[in-house]
Amino acid sequence: MQEMKESPMLIENESLFSIQLQREVIVDLYYPPDRFDSSPVNLLLINDGQDMQTLGLKKILETLYDKEMIRPLLIVAMHAGAERKMEYGIANMPDYKGRGAKAAKYSDFVMNELLPYIITKSGIKLFSGFGFAGFSLGGLSALDIAWNHPEVFNRVGVFSGSLWWRSVDQLDEEYSD
Repeated sequence: MQEMKESPMLIENESLFSIQLQREVIVDLYYPPDRFDSSPVNLLLINDGQDMQTLGLKKILETLYDKEMIRPLLIVAMHAGAERKMEYGIANMPDYKGRGAKAAKYSDFVMNELLPYIITKSGIKLFSGFGFAGFSLGGLSALDIAWNHPEVFNRVGVFSGSLWWRSVDQLDEEYSD
């Protein structure tokens, strides 16, 4: 059994006001253990950041770093707001119930407010790679934003993604698979 080293991983909980969303957005920044090392750092954004403690993200990262299984990675986990079902979705198409009506604003928040904030806050001017991940509706949102911004994101993770998103109810006679 391998003994686990004490990890100097730093997790910061921050809040920034989004003009696009007209609300405070809470973000958790998970810095790599050697955050002042000059090694290239990847950036991973994760939707539904409020669930990362339940997921055990810190423990997972500590294990991966201790076993030298991952390169330096800054993770920014954005907490969902009260209007999660309106902010997550496909930016150009709310679903048949109108969910995702603010998805374009959420995308604008990520691209024009959050990414510049991360660069300023972290002090990392150049990331070696950009990823975006999420679960359920957060996964659909991550996929949509990464798909529409391939010049920024080179990786995407979708876990139990809400890929059922549709403009017509499946019980509607116009619905077709």
